[in-house]
Amino acid sequence: MKIVITDKAKKYLGKKGEKVFTIDLLIAGCCIEIAETIAKIGPPSNDQHKFDVLEVDGFTVYCLRGIDAIDDCLTVTISKFFGIEALEVKGIKLL
Repeated sequence: MKIVITDKAKKYLGKKGEKVFTIDLLIAGCCIEIAETIAKIGPPSNDQHKFDVLEVDGFTVYCLRGIDAIDDCLTVTISKFFGIEALEVKGIKLL
């Protein structure tokens, strides 16, 4: 799988002084599962064995094994909500 990190995301990570981030899924529900993409700065806090470790453009990316990507490509960018920036991952098939 290919991971693309946008210039905005690189600048954001640079401002934070970070070179490591995690791409994960939050799965909730019992009868009908709902999945939400999570991108956070730093390595996974637990269960690191569930992640593939990739080097992309000088960044270390922990990507949850089994993530299904549209066209086999994920794009890491920045989203803004009320002026607060956060990492965002686009291209994950959630259904």
